[in-house]
Amino acid sequence: MAPTLFIVLGPLGQSVSAAHTLGTVAGDAVTDRYAGACEAFALLYGMPVLGFALAWFALAGALVWRAHRQGLPFAMTWWAFTFPVGTCVKGASGLAAQTDSVALGSVAVTLYVLLVAAWAVVATHTARGCLSGRLFRTPAPAAAPGTKPGPEPAPSAPTHATNLSALAPLPAPADAALVPRSA
Repeated sequence: MAPTLFIVLGPLGQSVSAAHTLGTVAGDAVTDRYAGACEAFALLYGMPVLGFALAWFALAGALVWRAHRQGLPFAMTWWAFTFPVGTCVKGASGLAAQTDSVALGSVAVTLYVLLVAAWAVVATHTARGCLSGRLFRTPAPAAAPGTKPGPEPAPSAPTHATNLSALAPLPAPADAALVPRSA
């Protein structure tokens, strides 16, 4: 589940990208005065949100690295490394273009390199899993922490009826004769 920590980056990066795009094209829809305000909003919104996204990226990366060192197996959740990082690449690229900042351009390029690497790793593992058939098998349930996996317990009797036709009719209450029946 550690790779799913990257999903948080999706809305962050996409919102930075959307704010930048709206600020860029606002001049086509509103007066120059409002277009300038939209561009300023894109910058005032985008910079702190991208900063938070980068902080989250570092935290999620550290947690995934720790899980990797503890034997994180490949699962389809690894695809969470791709789209969210891609939105951050687009958001950082937009801010770099708007500000002509070399630092933001470097952030965008670094994120892009990490995105391409993630795509390559995840696509390779997915192809291997498909070819071997491992991705199409149901995984064994994990043992609870501190316990050893053992044989499955014998099935117990059902605690509730699942077939409504098997239910016996309920007996009438004692005072049912006092209640008039409607036709």
